[in-house]
Amino acid sequence: AAAAHLDLGAARALVLASTGPVGRRVVQLLAGRGAEVRAASRSRQRAAEVCQSVAARLPSARLSAHASDSAEELQQATDGVDVIVAAGAAGVELMTAKVWESCPGLKVAIDLNAVPPAGLSGIEPTDRATGRHGVSCYGAIGVGGVKMKIHKAAIRRLFESNDQVLDAEEILHIGQSLQRSP
Repeated sequence: AAAAHLDLGAARALVLASTGPVGRRVVQLLAGRGAEVRAASRSRQRAAEVCQSVAARLPSARLSAHASDSAEELQQATDGVDVIVAAGAAGVELMTAKVWESCPGLKVAIDLNAVPPAGLSGIEPTDRATGRHGVSCYGAIGVGGVKMKIHKAAIRRLFESNDQVLDAEEILHIGQSLQRSP
């Protein structure tokens, strides 16, 4: 979703709840596309572990670990970001609308949580490039259509041969090929 609005290779992204399975993959996928990624967690140490893990796979990745447990820490983590992705557990608010709406230069906000309350308050699950305060917002259902297309394409690939392993990088390539096809 973010790639539709900006060049990820020049983007600065903040991934909230980066230590969970979804957050880790988001950090890796954004870093793989060249974004400078700030991995955030309530524990800076756990965020640093995510950065180390991703850097082991992507040595040229531009990564930094941030704590996000207080308003002050969130303010520091959001400074200068173009993209914010909330990848937290269902029903956990990670950032108030007041915080993300006040980020100068923020272009895209994505909340991958469809269960109320939103991970990024003020973003609806059905938002799909919905403009809010000059930011293109996506909710979990708004990105879900693309997710289902990728899922179907991946399943088709698995039926083509039984020796394939589709890791996060390969699934990203499937998604990119779907974007290029008419």
